[in-house]
Amino acid sequence: MSIYARIKTFKNKDGSKRDYVYLVESVWDKNKKSCRQRNICNLGRLDEQDTKEVIANLLINLSKYTDKIRILDICKDINTKTSKVYGEILILKKLWKDLNFEKILKKYFKESRKEKDLTEAIFAMVSNRIIDPQSKLGTYKWKENVHSPEWDKYGLHDFYRAMDFLIAHKESIEQETFYDVKDLFNLKVNVVMFDTTTVSYWGKGKKAEDLLAYGYAKNKRFDLKQLVIGVIMDQSGFPLGHEVWEGNKSDKPAFKEIIDKVREKYEIDKVILVADRGMVSEENINYLEEKGYEYILGVKMRKIPKQKREILLSDDGFEELPGSLLKAKEITEKELCDKVKKLKNKCNQEEPNTEQDKEKEKEDPKSRRRWIVCFNQLVANEDQVKREYFKKILENKVEFRTAKDWIVKNGYKKYVIIENMEIRLNEDKLLEEEIYDGKWVLVSNSTFAISNVIDAYKGLSKIERHFRCLKSELEVGPLFHQTEIRIKGHIFICFMALQLKAAMTMKLKELSEDISYSQVMRDVANIKAVEYIVQDRKITTRTDFDGMAYLAFNAVKLPIPNKIISNIELQKHVPTNEN
Repeated sequence: MSIYARIKTFKNKDGSKRDYVYLVESVWDKNKKSCRQRNICNLGRLDEQDTKEVIANLLINLSKYTDKIRILDICKDINTKTSKVYGEILILKKLWKDLNFEKILKKYFKESRKEKDLTEAIFAMVSNRIIDPQSKLGTYKWKENVHSPEWDKYGLHDFYRAMDFLIAHKESIEQETFYDVKDLFNLKVNVVMFDTTTVSYWGKGKKAEDLLAYGYAKNKRFDLKQLVIGVIMDQSGFPLGHEVWEGNKSDKPAFKEIIDKVREKYEIDKVILVADRGMVSEENINYLEEKGYEYILGVKMRKIPKQKREILLSDDGFEELPGSLLKAKEITEKELCDKVKKLKNKCNQEEPNTEQDKEKEKEDPKSRRRWIVCFNQLVANEDQVKREYFKKILENKVEFRTAKDWIVKNGYKKYVIIENMEIRLNEDKLLEEEIYDGKWVLVSNSTFAISNVIDAYKGLSKIERHFRCLKSELEVGPLFHQTEIRIKGHIFICFMALQLKAAMTMKLKELSEDISYSQVMRDVANIKAVEYIVQDRKITTRTDFDGMAYLAFNAVKLPIPNKIISNIELQKHVPTNEN
């Protein structure tokens, strides 16, 4: 037997129709061996309000006797409680586990014994840097708007304790992460890039005076104390490690400190270090050669001795590189020195080198040096336009004789001649600048082909992007923490966030080179966890996937989450009898 509703239509004399709702019983007739229907009840005309109310009341009363179906009053029975961050946390948690951060941290927390496990507190701070960077107090409040029940147990003091723990185990954590990431992405860590940046300090860190100092500020905030951050990165663009130095540390001694640490910390047999022009000094190059390192270093062209510079930057000897807009030429250290000697001794003929001298030259580490000069015609054209524009600005300043302070202040004194209170343009000096148009110089002792040397050096632009990410997207600064350990802990949190972002970018590139990290993660951010209170139950559902969000889940090999996240019965309040 079954009972169901059925609409019966009747025609009026004027041709119009009227519909009635009937409850119909269907019964099996054993004799006729077929079903027959019998109208049980006429509920009324379908277009009348009274009929609709009768049907609603009938459904509400019948639903009391079943567990499968519940009739809800949308206005009274459903209460939307909140919408929380969900999609981004799923992706970041998968990356967190893939990079083995969770496993490594849990191991050290377990070994410490005295510390409770704050792995999830660290993950919360790292996630906040990527999703919505805030202070630690802000992070503590922000976590209330994230669907991650594991975070509910943490207080603000747990975040600070977690930062202290991180710094106490920094070297071991970075080292273990390096080996896991190397296997995960099949990294070939034979080329290591290094660069530094500065971060201004806005707080009152009287307990961090050894770290905070005035120095050369790359953001031009010379009125603020700062610290220096160095990032080590492999050729694919993945950040391997970081170091923090006092704010008055210059690039050159920082470079010397880091090079030995790379080999010892990561146990790499052969390392080719790539660094920008600010790191280069004759002392650093000699140190690299004495230690047996290979290197690829940018060179400040204006710092090269004049005769060497004229030889290197002359227009002779450039050859086009296949598949590139660049032209390049290579001169060995010996060839360069020989040419310099010829320039110096045009009048005084020297004795030719003896066999003993030649043997010494072979043993000298400098004999392996290669000078590689690159030239880009498009950049040269741009440099020429900029120089002409600059020349006009100087001419205007000189003409109105209001330029002396401005010229000295901005470092342009070398382009003018100041005599007897008169100022005029130094045309010869401006003309000398043409030799630099579109050119840049590298020095290396590696056995790489010229094109590979240039590509390795260009990889430094990835570090620049990471620094921009640290400063803008992850907001490593401004810093307000009071103690050195907290400042370093904050920077470590930001660096771990940078590693997660770099890992996600690499995984998306494995799907397609055209996929944008920012666009994909923007769509992932739209996946929210929405909590409803439905009568006596708390139901959490996720919003639908939009745009390119599904690509993020494909990239990290994470299944699409269920629509219903949780369905929990609320505890009913049982009144107690009070005497």
